[in-house]
Amino acid sequence: MGSGIFGLGTRAMQASQVTLDTIAHNISNVNTPGYSRQQVELETEGGLFTGAGFFGRGVRVTTVSRTANEFLTRENNINVSTAAADDTRLNKLVQLEKVLPTGESGLGYAASQILNAFVDVANQPQDMSARQVVLARAQEWVSRVRTAAQQLDELERGTVADLETSVDRINMLTSQIATSNQAIAAFQGVGHAPNDLLDKRDNLVKELNQLVQVSTVEADDGSLSVFMGGGQVLVLSNKSETLGVVRETQPDGSSLARVALLSNGTSRTLPQDQVTGGALKGLMQVQDEDIALTRTALNTFVANFADKINAQQALGMDANGNLKSSFDATTNQPTGNNPIFLSTAKANTITLGLNAPAGLAAASPVVAAINPANKGTASIDSIRMERPLPQANALDFATSRPVDGKPLTVVFAQSGSTLTYSFLDENGAPYKAVAPARTWTPGTPINDADPGSTPATALFSLNINGVPVAGDKITVAYTQYPGSNNGNAQAMLALRDQQIITFGSGATATTATVTDAYSQMIGDLGVRVQGGKTTANISATLAKTSEQTLSSATGVNLDEEAAKLIQFQQSYQAAAKVLQIAQSLFDTLLQTARG
Repeated sequence: MGSGIFGLGTRAMQASQVTLDTIAHNISNVNTPGYSRQQVELETEGGLFTGAGFFGRGVRVTTVSRTANEFLTRENNINVSTAAADDTRLNKLVQLEKVLPTGESGLGYAASQILNAFVDVANQPQDMSARQVVLARAQEWVSRVRTAAQQLDELERGTVADLETSVDRINMLTSQIATSNQAIAAFQGVGHAPNDLLDKRDNLVKELNQLVQVSTVEADDGSLSVFMGGGQVLVLSNKSETLGVVRETQPDGSSLARVALLSNGTSRTLPQDQVTGGALKGLMQVQDEDIALTRTALNTFVANFADKINAQQALGMDANGNLKSSFDATTNQPTGNNPIFLSTAKANTITLGLNAPAGLAAASPVVAAINPANKGTASIDSIRMERPLPQANALDFATSRPVDGKPLTVVFAQSGSTLTYSFLDENGAPYKAVAPARTWTPGTPINDADPGSTPATALFSLNINGVPVAGDKITVAYTQYPGSNNGNAQAMLALRDQQIITFGSGATATTATVTDAYSQMIGDLGVRVQGGKTTANISATLAKTSEQTLSSATGVNLDEEAAKLIQFQQSYQAAAKVLQIAQSLFDTLLQTARG
């Protein structure tokens, strides 16, 4: 193009026109996600040397560039990935919190209601309707437990489904990034960057970070290699890897969803440290930690409570006089008959095993009575079985007392300043005699533990009120009227205030009552939810701040674009004026030449 006034004006008009087109493009995409501001790069056309010096030849358009900041983009992607992980986890935690309701809808309240129902049974053990209330409340508790377990299972299935959806989305995005790489590399030799394609690819990488945190490395041909946080390649040039979700069996027999690399019909499970952010990280944390810990706590709570109730049931006698334990012929160990709960190991398997009210073991197999001739003030408070009453196949079946028709007598004696007690069998012979003699102290139960016997543990514990004196006697006998006996119902009721739930093991184990244990479960889950909310709020704020910072550096500012629009409109008009003057000069020259 010539260097005269026509060439100068034409180049100026073209530069202004291209710049106005770019400004209009920026304004059009002000709300387009991931769009980076573009600008026309102008430079002075090389001067023309003459004998009178260098004369300028106007302006030249070199390229259209986009405003990009690699550091801010990387920081924003990291923050977006973290925020997505925290938000995904929080959404699941909110659902998880509903699994353990509070107040009268809670499992702790329902469990305590079972024990409270034994008040009426203890007051009127012969009343079958009172026993039926116990079973009805037990069934209600089982229903609530099963519902909670089902909700946990459904939440886990939903989490796995979300994992699969996220992985499918990752595969789609990595495929699109690989396609973009190929398109961008095709323009590598033309000397100009395909700005809109680069924006599209950057936006795909940002979307990918919302699902799983990735890092990128740009190659010489302009393509972008994408790696997961732990180094696993997802995109290399124009090829992408395929991920899938597989089940991995755990040591306890359960299975957890895992992300795997799929290739040629085979799968390779990726290490957990490969997933370092994004929705995948949040979902994996919910599955591996939050749901797992809640399920473990629920199973522990259910198993401890149900097993303790069953164990106490096994120590008693029902309304028909049936003992609730028998002894194995091989192991000589007791097993419960007709327990209240079945399949107690897990919350999703527990069922009610007792339906007949008469089968509830409200009676104690043994009773205690004060000898009318006693001189002291002792009276019976309670008698509690420590282990099942020996029967056939029990190691001490032939020698244990009391049994049906063979009572046991507690005799008090004075030894210096110490009050002692010993046992006599139905024939007046010493029973489980120990040396030194057993010492009685107020508030300490009387029991028949004997290190020299097998088993050595006590069969029963007898609590008395008042103070006995030497020569006083207490008879411990087999229960003859189980329908009106409330000994085991009293023991059931006492479980309400005992620390029967144990969380953890070893030095970290903690014990609590049934209501306190459930409160602890709710508290632990509440702390986890509150921590999730705090973390999600912080990461969301960081992501929003980094997004704003990136947008202010690379995004479109309408005020700036409006100012530029006016600037280059005037430049265009001025260039047009130059051409108008040039046309006038040319017309004058032609008229002069004709004249």
